[in-house]
Amino acid sequence: MKKIIKKLLFAVIIVIVVVATFIGFVIYSSFGPGITKSDTAKILVHDAKFGMRSTQKAIRHGDRILPLIKKESNNYEKLNGRNSFWIAEVLGQIQTEQSRAILIDLYSRSNTLHRLVGALGLASHGVYTEPINKQSFLAQVILNDSGRTESYLAIIALGKTKDKNALPFLLDILKKRRIGYWNHAYSCEAIARIGSKEAVPILRECLKDNNFHALPQAFRALITLGDKQAVPLAIARITPSIKNYNSGFIVKKLRKVTGKNFGYKREAWQEWWNSVKDKWEIPHKFLKPYDEQKKRY
Repeated sequence: MKKIIKKLLFAVIIVIVVVATFIGFVIYSSFGPGITKSDTAKILVHDAKFGMRSTQKAIRHGDRILPLIKKESNNYEKLNGRNSFWIAEVLGQIQTEQSRAILIDLYSRSNTLHRLVGALGLASHGVYTEPINKQSFLAQVILNDSGRTESYLAIIALGKTKDKNALPFLLDILKKRRIGYWNHAYSCEAIARIGSKEAVPILRECLKDNNFHALPQAFRALITLGDKQAVPLAIARITPSIKNYNSGFIVKKLRKVTGKNFGYKREAWQEWWNSVKDKWEIPHKFLKPYDEQKKRY
């Protein structure tokens, strides 16, 4: 009898562990935390640590989650330096009339952060109509260096417009190279979205500059623009010292594009490149418009 009870208890424990593991996976999987729509909205707005992981799940809920986000954010009054990126992505990817109405309302407000979320979302919908020039809202945010979050959102929004008139402002950020990693990284991504080969010379200069560290983004932008010279320029920046930094992801990008893996051994990469440089071509899948490529590779 005791043996039977022990076996039953053991079986119960196993079931509990399996169920708990499954629930944990659902809540904190890469698809975003939150079991119910209400949970997802709360995490998106309030959780500074896991909020980003709720975006894809929120997007899948579509219009049904929009009233919950509005409630949790107190009609978007609780936008901040973290959740504004995630909420802009959700509203931008839920391309419905209800979402667009929210974005139009946000863009009409006086608060800069509200307007930026509105601008980024509308650009994602393909309906941002304000001309891009020195007097335009997005350009002014960048020119006035309104703050880290604000500048980032403005840069991303300029890229989402896919308007070539945004290029001078984005290229200027890369030319000056006086500000931080993410300004450079987001600028490279924005340039890749716009898709103008006019940016190639400056992107090359960035990869050559030892004081420039957004290497993965500059490399990917050049590859998207069809510049195979990005490969030797990236190889020249490989050293063991970048391994534990964001700049070290340049090795992963090289591996994906070339199909080769020499880690952080620059000499091995150079030897390979010298043997193939006359015949190697960028694979077609990396030449697609930026937003048609995998988000990360």
